[in-house]
Amino acid sequence: MDVFSLSVCDLGTTALQGRVLFDQHGPEAGKPAHLAPTLPLPRDCWLSTEKVYFNAAERTSSRTQVVDLSAGPNALADSSPETHREEFARQAAVRLRLNPPADPFLQERIVAKGEVVTWKSSDGLEIEGIFTRPVLPGSQPPFKMVLYPHGGPHSRSAAGFDLTVQVLAANGYAVFQPNFRGSAGYGQRFIDADRFDLGGKDMQDMLTGIASLVEKGLVDSQRQFVYGVSYGGYTTSWLIGQTHQFRAAVPQNAVTDLNVMWGLSDIQSWTEWEFGGRPWEVSEIMHQRSPLTHASKVQTPTLILHAANDRRCPLPMGAMYYRALKESGVETEMVIYPDEGHPIRQLPHMEDVLIRVLDWFARHDVPGK
Repeated sequence: MDVFSLSVCDLGTTALQGRVLFDQHGPEAGKPAHLAPTLPLPRDCWLSTEKVYFNAAERTSSRTQVVDLSAGPNALADSSPETHREEFARQAAVRLRLNPPADPFLQERIVAKGEVVTWKSSDGLEIEGIFTRPVLPGSQPPFKMVLYPHGGPHSRSAAGFDLTVQVLAANGYAVFQPNFRGSAGYGQRFIDADRFDLGGKDMQDMLTGIASLVEKGLVDSQRQFVYGVSYGGYTTSWLIGQTHQFRAAVPQNAVTDLNVMWGLSDIQSWTEWEFGGRPWEVSEIMHQRSPLTHASKVQTPTLILHAANDRRCPLPMGAMYYRALKESGVETEMVIYPDEGHPIRQLPHMEDVLIRVLDWFARHDVPGK
């Protein structure tokens, strides 16, 4: 995963000329003159022959930016296209008047609000995440908490409505979504900061974040759970092999063995890029950083959820991890969802996932244990 630089190509009578407005990968990339655009660019990105706008991810939020090409390289004009073109402002007013309200049913319900939290990781790097307090009446800190890491790992947790977070919060759980190193929205250096080290300092980012919340009195040190999908599933499977601080865990469509991931996944390039080679070239680190390698150390009750037709994180990884936990005497169950790929999309299955996650956590939230 890379961030993108904005390039302008001049279609003149001579040879095609292109220039990068700001090199998001260059030596000054840590201090960009404008945010990195997300692709695709809007169809109407040209506000004039001199001004172009685009959408950009910025930490936990998203916004638009306008660059004035005539004002010199890297010039940032404004963050809103409506201020530069009357047509945009007029269209925005029409949309506001004609569009029905989004998700009107939410107006009749209590919606949990996430807050951005920051902390210093084990090596001093500042990390950011989203902490959502439970909305169950009577909930008081310190809260029981679910660590809910995003996938990728080069994705991010962003502000806004998330159904899984809301369901957990409505059932009395605080939800912690760390944007650990490797997350998007923080520049190229931050995205690359976990390369060759998956399962290393990115996991320390999460654990130190939990410790920070415990220290602030927001999270109960004895009532912590973890649920993640894809790389979030890798995180879940990895952490329970390294620490016993979680009462229960649910990895979904998880990467559990890097050799299998390379051999069966539809993105062989993922393991090669993240670890710097093919399995026989970097065998030691791929073995050491596979959650399956550490299955004998797991004590956490673990519910494994996997889609039958997942090409990204194929089913054998879930089955292998289930068998290893079973052989190691860990309390475990496995559920396979038919006719599903990497994202579980069918509504009955999505509902089933949430019900099973809540039930698994409730069964293991036993006072005194």
